[in-house]
Amino acid sequence: MSDVSVDIIKNRSGEAPDLPSGANLSGVSTAATLQVTNLNPTHINASGVTTATTFSGSMKSTSTPTLGLGVTINSSGINISGVATAGIVTGATYYGDGSNLTGVAMSIAPISYNPDVNDTQVGKTTGIGITFTERIKAGTGNVTLSVSNAGAAGTVVENFGVGSSVTINNNLITIDPTSDLTTGETYHLSYPSGAFTNTGGDVSYVGTAYTFGAKPVFGGLYAFGLNDQGQLGQNNTTKYSSPVQIPGTRWTDAKGCPDSNRTWIIGTNDGTLWTVATNGSGQLGQNSEVKYSSPVQVPGTTWSGVVGTAQHAVMATKTDGTLWAWGSNTYGQLGVNENGNKYSSPVQIPGTNWVTDNVNGLASAWDAFALKTDGTLWTWGKGFAGSPGTNQPQNVHRSSPTQIPGTTWSNVWAKGYNGNTCQVFATKTDGTTWAWGPQTEGELGLSSLTQYSSPVQLPGNWSYVISNAYAQSANGIRTDGTLWSWGMNGNGQLGLNQPANTKYSSPVQVGSGTDWKQTEGHWYGTQLAVKTDGTLWAWGWNQQGSLGLNQGGPTVRYSSPVQIPGTTWSRVRASTATTYAFVET
Repeated sequence: MSDVSVDIIKNRSGEAPDLPSGANLSGVSTAATLQVTNLNPTHINASGVTTATTFSGSMKSTSTPTLGLGVTINSSGINISGVATAGIVTGATYYGDGSNLTGVAMSIAPISYNPDVNDTQVGKTTGIGITFTERIKAGTGNVTLSVSNAGAAGTVVENFGVGSSVTINNNLITIDPTSDLTTGETYHLSYPSGAFTNTGGDVSYVGTAYTFGAKPVFGGLYAFGLNDQGQLGQNNTTKYSSPVQIPGTRWTDAKGCPDSNRTWIIGTNDGTLWTVATNGSGQLGQNSEVKYSSPVQVPGTTWSGVVGTAQHAVMATKTDGTLWAWGSNTYGQLGVNENGNKYSSPVQIPGTNWVTDNVNGLASAWDAFALKTDGTLWTWGKGFAGSPGTNQPQNVHRSSPTQIPGTTWSNVWAKGYNGNTCQVFATKTDGTTWAWGPQTEGELGLSSLTQYSSPVQLPGNWSYVISNAYAQSANGIRTDGTLWSWGMNGNGQLGLNQPANTKYSSPVQVGSGTDWKQTEGHWYGTQLAVKTDGTLWAWGWNQQGSLGLNQGGPTVRYSSPVQIPGTTWSRVRASTATTYAFVET
């Protein structure tokens, strides 16, 4: 048999026949009905039957049918019931006019990202988006920009509705955040499945999520205020009431030890780490106890983050996720499972998954706090007055990291005074902020004077909160860019332009601005903050020239923010009447 060209193939009994090997069925492509028992593509040419109105029978390439009963091909498309459909829509050849073949074998994939995946030098705040392989239109859902928590989504910065605040231009989509990206922060960007489709609406983008980093802080580092131990890095012990530059142009972050300790630890963007000032417990990491009034390098070139400082001790992370500490260990604050010994060179705290890109993890006084990449928060040290947040009696010393309940922590801030940790604030990935520890003047912002040994939620969504320790007050910036303060106001540190005896146990807004980026406070009652326009502001007590306003004497006080000259400030750090401020280049 070489060719069959009929409308109906049946045997004389009305049953579907077996066709011999070599039968050519190409001429039955427009048959109204085609009935056969077996179409074996190895032996029978069945090309052209895909436009038959009805196909009844089976076609198989192995013993398991790949196409069988229940296949209907008509003007509405291919309807298949009860059979495997693998390969149907990937055919190399289709017949007919193609009027109903929409989206066949189509996918929507990114050609390029802006910024690039894992980019760490993002300086823009507009035009963030994706270029696709196809023209697209809005589907459903939101594009979400979040602060990254170890590569995952953390606190939400902003949502963009795909049908409203996302711009679509042919195959390009863009979003424009309403606030500047925080310098040095890592962000998580999520484009959900179904948010965009092809112009026909029948093929959806499968979605993606990735992280990128805003341009890190590096450039000039300036210091002012108390300098009795050489902590200003000027190779002297002279007090300065205006900013003076510390030599070098690649500084990224710094933390200062509290109280009488004075040591500072400073990071750079080339993997080196530096320390300066007092060294009575080996906290400079130089394998000695020699004091230096200019920064000296801690051995190693793979340091990634300045985690924090405790009383006569410091902590830092490396790029491999390890956490290291050195200095005094009176109450186990080094976290190396022992008390009393001191180390003048870095020793590793157990674990390899500590957060390396979190600039807000802190140690304070005799207690330490640090985050892991799995969202857990850990503490160790003296355990004063509920500060550990583990709901245990005070002064229970812990020489190894102990977990604070929860697995969605994203930031932690703490400061202490007189050898004891004071208030602790921390955020979770859902945007909530929590507080715990001792208070006498409402400095936890919880509308009470109660001491809390477990985390209690602070109303509102906050991007940065810091206590002023000895000044018994706190300041914070909400995610909308507004600045708030609470607690004691003995030196005008609340910035509310109110009498010194005023105090609040709940947050009160400072001014009406919405462009605050980061804030920091001294334990003496000096407060500083950076705005998104690069300006630096100070208020409170000018102890040791710590306001940086070129004014001497401890009697100078400001109850409202006053600008420090300059417009390229990016971050400020403060400890015990000494201020470090970074400028971006």
